[in-house]
Amino acid sequence: MKLTQLISIILHPIFMPLLALHITLMAAPLLAFTISNNLVLIYGILIFSTIILPLTSIFWLMQKGKVSSLEMSNHKERSLPLFKTVIWMSFGYYLLQNLLFYTPILKAELLGAILIILLASIISKFWKISLHLLGIGGVVGVFIALQIIYGNFLYLLILFILLSGLLGVARIKQKAHNYAQVYAGFIVGLSVELITILLI
Repeated sequence: MKLTQLISIILHPIFMPLLALHITLMAAPLLAFTISNNLVLIYGILIFSTIILPLTSIFWLMQKGKVSSLEMSNHKERSLPLFKTVIWMSFGYYLLQNLLFYTPILKAELLGAILIILLASIISKFWKISLHLLGIGGVVGVFIALQIIYGNFLYLLILFILLSGLLGVARIKQKAHNYAQVYAGFIVGLSVELITILLI
């Protein structure tokens, strides 16, 4: 397996909502303490609604011939599975509302991720925006917002900016996207998460 493929798998967008929330909890112990009694349930709902159920939908669509592969190289194939992901994640958000009542920042992170995927579903009808950069751009947006609010997320922010650059290069080297698609994905993902968290 090529290094660029490995980077694309490790930093796959399907893992980004869970990753962002997990790192937020690790870096902000007070937030984790607030929901400590429900952590297992919260992680379980997140894993099912952001990873397992969306992947199940994609495999089902592949069997039906509506999606050619997990990579979904043709951007027009992406709208339906992305919209199904929005539905699953919205259901997860609904289940988590009460559990995250005292942590509005975590609710905002998840809501931002849902909005990013919804935008990706709409944009993909017309253009092949980079889903990978949407995902990691969203994580960067989360850490910019948390840096503004808490002031102790600078190291994570720098790390994920560097990882974003690495992922962007990997996607271009794989000829999965051009520069415009990569830059647009990063900027849209970052902007949506940043604005959502700061507004909420």
